[in-house]
Amino acid sequence: MDPAARPGLGSVACQPQFCALIAITALSVFFQLLWGTIPDTSWLITVCERMLSGERLYSQICEVNPPFSVWLYMPPVAAARVLGIAPEILVQTWTYLAALVGLSFSGVIVRRAGFSETASLLVLGPAFYAMLVISPGNIFGQREHIGVALFMPLLALHAWRAQKEARAQPGFWIAALAGLSGSVLVLIKPYYAVMVLAPALLVAVRGRNLRPVFALEHWVIGGVCVAYLEAVTLIHPEFLRDVYPQLMDVYAQIRIFLPIVAQYGVTCCCLPVLIWWLWPANRFPELAAVALAASIAGLFPLFYQAKGWAYHAYPMIFYAIAAILCLLALPRPERQPAGFLARMGVSPRALVLVGVVAAFLPYSIVDRVDYALVTAIRAATDRPTVALISSYLSSGHPLNRMIDGQFVSKRACDWLGAFSGFLSRRAEFSGEAATATHYKTIMVRYAEGKREEFERLRPDVIIFQKYDNPWTRQLTEHFGFDSILAHYRVLVENDDLRIYLRDDYVRPNSHADELVTSATSPAAASD
Repeated sequence: MDPAARPGLGSVACQPQFCALIAITALSVFFQLLWGTIPDTSWLITVCERMLSGERLYSQICEVNPPFSVWLYMPPVAAARVLGIAPEILVQTWTYLAALVGLSFSGVIVRRAGFSETASLLVLGPAFYAMLVISPGNIFGQREHIGVALFMPLLALHAWRAQKEARAQPGFWIAALAGLSGSVLVLIKPYYAVMVLAPALLVAVRGRNLRPVFALEHWVIGGVCVAYLEAVTLIHPEFLRDVYPQLMDVYAQIRIFLPIVAQYGVTCCCLPVLIWWLWPANRFPELAAVALAASIAGLFPLFYQAKGWAYHAYPMIFYAIAAILCLLALPRPERQPAGFLARMGVSPRALVLVGVVAAFLPYSIVDRVDYALVTAIRAATDRPTVALISSYLSSGHPLNRMIDGQFVSKRACDWLGAFSGFLSRRAEFSGEAATATHYKTIMVRYAEGKREEFERLRPDVIIFQKYDNPWTRQLTEHFGFDSILAHYRVLVENDDLRIYLRDDYVRPNSHADELVTSATSPAAASD
């Protein structure tokens, strides 16, 4: 009889696990205080707030991601507005909820499927939870982070279908809900569909039957995606008509493969070695196999996007380590570590720990906003309007929200101008005159539009990236931004950023504050 199913043992076993989950959550919250809200999420929160204030996505606010990236954060941001609290708090809570839902639902599926490692996996539940809320580190709350958490039930269902002698078949609602949960990752970015397809094909090959490929959960995912495409076409036709072609024309042309290989090459080599070392010789580990298939498929989005951002690699790394944990959960007789390391008595758990730490090392880097900038800006302003001169999203976000600013620019940053300028120079160097002219036209149009926007909006604060050459040099030397900045004074700066404050800016209520101070001073009282 399964120990986890014995009367009385389940509740006893749950108590230390519950305490572990509480402790892991507390530790995660502490770490989030160190890392803060990441730039992408901070910008999307700002987008949601501006939409709730009546602005239209893709016309008054230009976001490069599909609408679901914004819709994903809309519920917590809208709730925060109703409750009158900072949206960052509810976005973090939203992320913890996604982790708990994904983990709990996966546990339900694993328990019903009756795997031989079920009891051990339930004991390892806190380890999976720690991977979801501590290991993501500086990408906590990122779209891929939420999507990966909610993708777990679908993989558990794939493993259930991969069993040749399953004691029961998945029910209608289990399959439908797992498909709905798994669709989130595909809605975030469509090319993550390969992480659905790869495990499904593995199940089909193992059973020598294509029926699992056409299982209910995949019809649900397909139906959700079709409905989403229809919604985007009706609600935000600008994305498919204007934004997507521009992304493919400019953003997708910038690809950096060497940093990806340098940063994740060791991880991509070491984790498969650990999996091979733990892989049993006398049985097919369904859970580990589908997780490994998803991880391998996750390499495609990483190299297809070719930007090297840590969150692009997270699905691949998470499911590789999930496969390792599933192998560690196998009953001891079914485990058969091979190789000289086993003969030397090296502990699998010790090696796994080293592998996990190494894999998630890029996510531990703390890149906080300079609080000296925040303090200086808040002391001189009160809810200022803010604009940014930088091709880096992180230059202005989350700094804008930390100073309680009102970001007024249409775009989050100047990636379009900087990227098109780079592509123009590259094409010119290669002798492709027509291509160089094409991208230079895009760059000039963007820069002139940005100048018009600054002249019209006259932002109170300008965040200026000091070393973003040649883009910032182009703006100041060829597009009149030197004359715009002439009406601003430098408020504060550090090695990376220079903060400009408009010369005629008057802090709201500053005159009233002076009157109050004057009326309550001892000199005024003596009069």
